[in-house]
Amino acid sequence: MQKIAAVALFFLLVTPLAWAGETEPFDPEQPFQQGFSTSVLRSLLNKALDVLEDHLEITGNVAPDDVKGDRRGNLRFKFYPEGKSKSYQHHQADGSFRFSPDLALRDFYFRFKSLEEPAKNSSQQFSDVL
Repeated sequence: MQKIAAVALFFLLVTPLAWAGETEPFDPEQPFQQGFSTSVLRSLLNKALDVLEDHLEITGNVAPDDVKGDRRGNLRFKFYPEGKSKSYQHHQADGSFRFSPDLALRDFYFRFKSLEEPAKNSSQQFSDVL
């Protein structure tokens, strides 16, 4: 009986050492593969893009180069605080630009405005222009 107990004790002490020697190499991606599958990450990204699309609208265009090499364009940025699907209330920024080979003729203009009723007071007429 003592021999069986000694053999069992020997195997109990040696077995963990044998398993420790056979460890698999560490894969740094494993926690992400277990916690988040690709479909879950895509789902989260799609939800974030839907929210972004519901709150932001960016439009613009660039006119083709003219004979002098000038390029003109405009940019419009609209932010809907409550989302387009819930309200038409938005803040808007309009910009125009002109790039010219002549550095003195380059300009950039940006104007911010809120979609609100215009004030009756003429002194506040240009309050939203920077």
